[in-house]
Amino acid sequence: MRWILAAIALLGLLIALTTRSPGWMGVGILLALGGAIAAVFAFAQARIDATSRPEYLSDAEIAALKAALKPPAAPQPPGTP
Repeated sequence: MRWILAAIALLGLLIALTTRSPGWMGVGILLALGGAIAAVFAFAQARIDATSRPEYLSDAEIAALKAALKPPAAPQPPGTP
């Protein structure tokens, strides 16, 4: 999808640069700007998805995190109940 948006942006730029009609130039500029902004967001989303961890943890992972977060029990001095 991100490549299609990049192609739409390039198509809009091509239309805006080659036409002599003000109407088509406006359409080309809108396509170029809209496609470029959408393509940037799509590429950023793909990069974020590639480097992020899964959102959900398994039960074993949750138990391991809870065990790691518990502070160790302080040793009690002798003679204290």
